[in-house]
Amino acid sequence: MKNTIKNILRFFNFIIIKPKDTEEIKELKKSFIHNERSFLYCGIKYLVDCLSFEASPGIAETILLELIAFKKNRKANENRLLNMGGGSGQAALLYEKLGFDVYSLDLRASSADKKNLYFDLNKDTPIPFDKKTFDVIICQEVIEHVENPWKIFRNAKELLKDDGIFIISTPNVLSLQSKIMFIFTGYFKWFTPKDFDYHINPIPEWEIKLIADKNNYDIYLTKGNGDYFLNRNNKNHKKMIRNNEILIFLFKNKNLNLKK
Repeated sequence: MKNTIKNILRFFNFIIIKPKDTEEIKELKKSFIHNERSFLYCGIKYLVDCLSFEASPGIAETILLELIAFKKNRKANENRLLNMGGGSGQAALLYEKLGFDVYSLDLRASSADKKNLYFDLNKDTPIPFDKKTFDVIICQEVIEHVENPWKIFRNAKELLKDDGIFIISTPNVLSLQSKIMFIFTGYFKWFTPKDFDYHINPIPEWEIKLIADKNNYDIYLTKGNGDYFLNRNNKNHKKMIRNNEILIFLFKNKNLNLKK
C-alpha cells in the first residue's frame, strides 16, 4: 500500500527524498510521531519523512535545532519558553523533551490549565504573565492569523528577557512561486479566498524587518523550511527567499552579542 501511494505521488511529479536528519532530530523521531509529508521548494514538489507537526515540513526541525543551540549557552534555570499560539500541544511536548519549561497561549487551550492558557491574540487583553519572564518566545505559523502583527512583537518585547530570543515563522509571500501566482491571480500563495478563514495577513520579509526594527529587535538568523532538507547551509539570501514556502526568523534585542 505504501509503495502504491508513493508511485501515485511520483505520477503527480512529487520527488521523494530521504531526510538528512541531525542526530538530535533522529533521537526525537524515536519518541514522537513522524510521517511522510509534502512541501514545495523552488516550485518543485517533494515528499519527505518529517516530524508530525501543525506546520510545513522543516519548520519544526529548524526551530528545534536552534533551541538546542540556544540552550547550550544557558544556565539550567534559564529555560522558560512561551509558545504563543500553542495549537494542539504537539510543539510543547517536543520543547519539553529538550528540557524547556513550556507555557502556551491558544484559542483551543483550557483556562483551567495554568501552563496552557486560553488566550485570543487579536484582543487587547493583557497577556497573563509577568514582564521579562521568558527566555524564549515562539510564534510559529501564527502571525499570519492575527489582525495586528505589530502587537505580537510588542507582547513579545514585554515578556521576553533582555537576553532571550524570539522566533517567528510565516508563509513566504516573496517566494518565486508566490510571486508568479500573484501576477496571474492577484493573490499570494496561502492567501487566496479559500484560505481567508485562517490566513488573513500576508507579511513579506521587508515588513517583518520593519516591525522588528521599530521594536528594537535585530534579525539574528533567517532560514527557510525546505532548506533543512535540501540546502541546510544555504547562505545565499536571495535563493533562500526565492525557493522556500516558509521563512523562520530568529530575533534578539539590538546590541545583544550572540554567537551565530
